[in-house]
Amino acid sequence: MKFYFHIKVVFLFLILNTNSYAQNQIVADLSQENVKISTDFQGAKILLFGAYDGKKGDDIIVIVTGPKGLVTVQKKEKILGVWVNTKKVNYINAPKYLSISSNRKIEDILNKKTQRISEIGLNNLKIRVQPGIGVINEKQWRQALTRNMLKSNLWSINENSVSLNKDALFRSFLKLPSNVITGQFEVKILHYRNSKLVSQQINSINVSKSGISAQIYNIAQNYSTLYGIFAVFLAVLVGWGSSLIFRKV
Repeated sequence: MKFYFHIKVVFLFLILNTNSYAQNQIVADLSQENVKISTDFQGAKILLFGAYDGKKGDDIIVIVTGPKGLVTVQKKEKILGVWVNTKKVNYINAPKYLSISSNRKIEDILNKKTQRISEIGLNNLKIRVQPGIGVINEKQWRQALTRNMLKSNLWSINENSVSLNKDALFRSFLKLPSNVITGQFEVKILHYRNSKLVSQQINSINVSKSGISAQIYNIAQNYSTLYGIFAVFLAVLVGWGSSLIFRKV
């Protein structure tokens, strides 16, 4: 693995210094572009590395974004001594996974206006509430969304995690949690100089299911009615079997 890594780094560095590449170019690669999720999946750690035409003081920000879709935030209230979900808000274009990494604090790299325009930062994402739903105190619901996604390790900010070497090489580790969803993940590498974007590159990671978990997932997606009937039957069967095992003789 180390030999493979060093060979690829040298290769990228040579490419960067050829005449065929323009000034300020950045090239990057991943140690793993396909992640398989099985029943015993515990998460994945992927190495991102590359070369860039840098100068002293340059910065690198890496943004990994998973598929976007519906994310629901629910509010619980205690009614008659029981906590129940009483209200909910749906966000229709929220990233199901988001990781933002940098070589130093993002606020030291970009001003707040640039962060907001570039959607860099958890509070700068342009996420929309589902149309037709009236929301009171939307700011609190938005904060709850961020809090929930951070707690589940599906969103993260990883400042000071990108290593720079001699203003030419960089590397960072991307961590996918065990509860990550499947789909195409975008890996965007941004090279900044004096808070201005110099170059960028976009790679991708494909996350898919494998083994029996993939078969169950496909059945649930393509034959939802059959899957529901089978799930109910299995629950009844397990309950009946348990009663036989633990019943008093």
